[in-house]
Amino acid sequence: MVFCSLIRNFADDKEMKRILLFYIIFPCILAIYMTIRCAPLFVEMSKQTLYVGLLDTWYGGSHDDKAYALWIDDDSSEGVFAVKKIADKMNIKPCFAVIADKMTPVVADSLASWQRQGSAEIIYHGLRHERWNDWSEEQIEADILQSRQRLHEQVFDTAQILKIVIPPHGCNTRAIRKAIQKQGCQMISGASLINPDRHVFQLGRIAITPKTDVEDMRQLLQKAYDRRAFVIFGTHSSIPAWFSAEKTKEVLEIAKEIGFDFDFSE
Repeated sequence: MVFCSLIRNFADDKEMKRILLFYIIFPCILAIYMTIRCAPLFVEMSKQTLYVGLLDTWYGGSHDDKAYALWIDDDSSEGVFAVKKIADKMNIKPCFAVIADKMTPVVADSLASWQRQGSAEIIYHGLRHERWNDWSEEQIEADILQSRQRLHEQVFDTAQILKIVIPPHGCNTRAIRKAIQKQGCQMISGASLINPDRHVFQLGRIAITPKTDVEDMRQLLQKAYDRRAFVIFGTHSSIPAWFSAEKTKEVLEIAKEIGFDFDFSE
């Protein structure tokens, strides 16, 4: 009643209309939209999820003709062999976010070989996984270029590295965004959400962990599929407590069963 009275009393006040629009009505619409996109997986919205979700709201619906998916595994330690085993069994090409100067020779040789065979994709995740939060644009660009050089030295095909960067530790600043854009790349943000399609600059992803509720994930994926959205699944095989081979297989099987196309770059 009080809210309705305020609207009636100030209906002709232009300033009050702006206040109602930008501080009450629009946040409510955004909250409803984000709840639909993220529920039932996420209880607490991070600042990045809200920020990227707002950009996606402005962007609108999918420009793709079908729903796509991509599986990214972070950090590239000995866990990559478990990831590759799952991927081969399911006929899915995994994507590894590599820390260029922190891989063991065995891991680096294996990833480079898989990439050259066409059975895995590679994306940038920093030279040494240092935080970029306080770095300048120039420093971030240098880190990306040094990562490329280090991967070249380890016999990766740098011409075939996907044009996607994951800033270390989920950092997200204006300098980071500008540096990544200058390299002609897309950016994986720290947002936990489904992407409208494959073409937005700041991409979100959905984590698969030992705590993932598979049935909740099924509901979310069906909604995403119906919207021809782009889903990025994220795992951290480098941290055993955060990785479940069983849950990962279950979720990926659901995505394939629903009809997501994992050849996202076609």
